[in-house]
Amino acid sequence: MVQRVSDADPEKKVQEDVFSTLLGNFGKWQLIIFLSVCLIKLSSGWVQMAILFLTPKIVFWCEEFNTNDTNFDSVSRIIVSNGTCYEDCIKYGYDPEPFQNTIISEWDLVCEKSWMAGFTQMVLQFGVLTGSIVFGFLSDRYGRKNTFLTSIAGLISFGFCVPYSPNYIIFTVIKFFLGFSVAGTMVISFVIVMESVGPKYREAFGCVFHIPFILGHLTVPLFAYYFRTWNQYCLSLAIPQLIYLSYFVIMTESPRWLVSVGRVDEATTIMKKAAKMNNMPTDKVEETLKKFSHELMTREGPKVNYSDLFRPSMRVKTVCCCLVWFITGTTFYGVNQYISQTSSNAFVSVSAAAAVQIPSNFFAIFCVRQLGRKTTTIAAFALGGLCILTLGVVGDDFWTVFTLGTLGVSFIAIDAATIYIYSSELYPTVVRNMGMGICSMSMRFGSMLAPFISNLSVTIPWLPTVIFGFAPLIGAAVCLLLPETKGKKLPDSFEDIST
Repeated sequence: MVQRVSDADPEKKVQEDVFSTLLGNFGKWQLIIFLSVCLIKLSSGWVQMAILFLTPKIVFWCEEFNTNDTNFDSVSRIIVSNGTCYEDCIKYGYDPEPFQNTIISEWDLVCEKSWMAGFTQMVLQFGVLTGSIVFGFLSDRYGRKNTFLTSIAGLISFGFCVPYSPNYIIFTVIKFFLGFSVAGTMVISFVIVMESVGPKYREAFGCVFHIPFILGHLTVPLFAYYFRTWNQYCLSLAIPQLIYLSYFVIMTESPRWLVSVGRVDEATTIMKKAAKMNNMPTDKVEETLKKFSHELMTREGPKVNYSDLFRPSMRVKTVCCCLVWFITGTTFYGVNQYISQTSSNAFVSVSAAAAVQIPSNFFAIFCVRQLGRKTTTIAAFALGGLCILTLGVVGDDFWTVFTLGTLGVSFIAIDAATIYIYSSELYPTVVRNMGMGICSMSMRFGSMLAPFISNLSVTIPWLPTVIFGFAPLIGAAVCLLLPETKGKKLPDSFEDIST
């Protein structure tokens, strides 16, 4: 295998692999891939955070009782029936401010049906969970390009179906398939970037890659502010996604994956074009890739499945990664919802919780480069957990709670950016998408559980902060079992990680 140690930065001693040797760590080719692929993360933010304005806190009252005495004047109705459930109520009314209608008012998801509002988000996240597994497997088996384009087709199609849902059941089913599709774009797009950028810049671009997700989260309140009905709001989120149709023209297969499955000729064609774009020599591209592919194929066959994630050399890594991602999903989505529930202005609270994550991601770049992946993950978990635990003892002062909450979200955002890089470097190319898929699946389990934990604040006010606070501390302890990957070449086979 061709590899060398970069002399540009002798202190970091970053190991380069075959691909970074042939193409350079970063150039015009990698920049084009990064800028185009990371754009898909906008939809990840829109799809997963849209629920904050589909099911907001809403004022309701009973407009019509199943009795003879239904002629309440408006003042009496508000005093007697505002937010109150009645067994003999046959029609509820809803305050048109700040939203003209939501899925709650559209399908009367109050009182005995109030659980259905949160159930929709759980089904969405279950779709993301399922999609992470399926697309992770398909991408490793059949390639990054085709599975990525399939997920984009689903994302656009189901995105336009959502605002035309005639009833709650169809709305929820479509949400499942929307989550299923967006999972493919999330998992595959990150792997494409990690397989294109050289190890010297992997930390920086692994962190910056998440900025579009945050921008999607940040712009959700903007869409909700200007489109105050649920169907107009969903349609406004779907229309910008038409830009992703351009991927069907510009998308190419990952050369690293092509080589890992023995399709050297196709990889050579792409690599030569990329080398020319990066002003690198092309004379040894084909020879080097053939030698490298032969070495990989000699070590192990190209057909793998999820059981390979639990080989002796991978078992501890996989279990630890799943636990870390589960805790991150539970804490990140749960605390974001917890913060939004403390504010009387959802537009402000959601925007602020998203905005604080932008500097966190840039700070994560510094941390993973200087401290390493393992230390950064442990520190972010520990500090985030302590901030959230403190929420339980500071009282009800809004600004104190909001400050500690956003700090907690900030640290968990650093952790979320880091574990994407960390996990992708722990898995070899032949199972990288499956590894990231099972990690993403674990995060979905956490995000499905998060709303229920957050809602415990109604009956047991102190319990959510205890759970959201201790969980990251457990995550920090789990990370102690994982190896550091800073400065290591991206593994391509199981032999690369077992020696």
